[in-house]
Amino acid sequence: MKLQILRRFVQALALVVMVALPLLSLYAHYRAARVINDDQLMAGMRGEVMTKLVHPYIDKLDDPQAFLDNNKGTFWSMQVLGVDLTDPLAALEMLATSKRFHWPLFVSIAIPVALALLLGKVFCSWICPGYVLFELTGKLRRLLRLAEIEPGNVTFSHGNKYIVLGVGLVVAMLASSPLFALIYPPAVISRAVHAWVFGTALTGMVVLLGVMVAVEVFVSPRWWCRTVCPGGALYGLLGWMRPVRIKLVKGACTGCMDCLPVCEAGINPITQSSSIECDNCGVCIRHCGPAALVFTIGLPDALSRRQKLPHPRRKAKAVAIATLLLAPLLSPNPASAHHILGLPHYSYKENYPQRPTLEYPATTGPYSVLLTSYPGIPTPGEPANLALYIKDHDAGRVYTQPITLRILQTSTFGDNTIILPPTTREPFDNEYKFHVTFPVDGEYIVELSMMVEGRLEVIPFLMVAGEPTATASVVLGASFGMILVFVVVRAVQKKKHRRAARRTQLCVA
Repeated sequence: MKLQILRRFVQALALVVMVALPLLSLYAHYRAARVINDDQLMAGMRGEVMTKLVHPYIDKLDDPQAFLDNNKGTFWSMQVLGVDLTDPLAALEMLATSKRFHWPLFVSIAIPVALALLLGKVFCSWICPGYVLFELTGKLRRLLRLAEIEPGNVTFSHGNKYIVLGVGLVVAMLASSPLFALIYPPAVISRAVHAWVFGTALTGMVVLLGVMVAVEVFVSPRWWCRTVCPGGALYGLLGWMRPVRIKLVKGACTGCMDCLPVCEAGINPITQSSSIECDNCGVCIRHCGPAALVFTIGLPDALSRRQKLPHPRRKAKAVAIATLLLAPLLSPNPASAHHILGLPHYSYKENYPQRPTLEYPATTGPYSVLLTSYPGIPTPGEPANLALYIKDHDAGRVYTQPITLRILQTSTFGDNTIILPPTTREPFDNEYKFHVTFPVDGEYIVELSMMVEGRLEVIPFLMVAGEPTATASVVLGASFGMILVFVVVRAVQKKKHRRAARRTQLCVA
């Protein structure tokens, strides 16, 4: 129990760090712009947190700016107390994508790699925010059973994630584009928290996480961590020789099997606690009445290790290692950039310090499109500067044709309202400039219309102005409440019918 309390504390601390880093980044923007005491700008929950919790503490430091510079980033790559920390999967994907070895990046994975070599997959079970989320899905599955809804229990091979790791790295090398950064839960959740703090759109990330949760709740328990996660595969490979592992005291085991249903990794702790799949969470130790499962220190026998890794998994390991070794040998694809999208221009971004600028990227055909907003979260009733940068990423040429912009205010019920009718602009210094006044707090759709390879393309960007009301949230909450009531009533009725049927059977007997 003490071990699990410690694990929950470490998980909670990791979640605090994940939220604190973007809050400090936002605070650094406002502090540099000298607007931390602006009551209008600091209105709302984020402003309250910064002015009442963050600012009093930071302001007392001898060098506040140094502290802010030393604490930033996400779980994909971050700096905490001046120490650079990067997920080994991020470094491996960077190597595969760029075909270059960047020493500072690989130095930043030293601590995570050392922990994995010593303790195995402890990042997964002790730190990863995705692991915490998916642990909660197990609780939801119990609620479904309580509600007389039997969730699916489809099983997949644990070896699949090693294949995902190898294939993902090959794709990254061939396409020179990252893949894991877009789907890896620690990175996705960190970006979602960052977007929430900065008030940008969360839709794509929430949908992705929602799909993962839905699969875990209704189809396959702990599907992602057990069978898909490339990060878990990499940490498993790194922890292959870990000296700290769970061991079975054979003479003490009574064969009660209480450890099997509680194993988050989906393995048999009695026979596989020393395998590559064990993440050292220690839950099986807590539920082992005879205390037959204990942590031990020492390297296992080489032959035992070879037997405990199935043959397909050895192949997957070979693929992953070969990919890592071959990546630097391929021709490098250096990226050149100056200012935005590699396009030189005169931009307000150079006038630092300032209030934060937010960026909304998109692609269409051969073109990379970037919409920027200053200030990042426009204040209703005050003009905001919108700029678009468009570049042919294949040919390296700037897009020079006219574009049209239309802005609509979204509505929970009814049609959207047009606040900026279709307005056409020519480029000026490689950018398209628009000045827009958003009338009220809310969510807006910025529609870009441009010609792409002879056809008209419309690209929507979701923006937030001010502090939107919670009307949609209230509607969704009420709908969820009604569904919950229906499920509870249905479950109670089914339980009553079952009890009545049993009574009838007893009477007949």
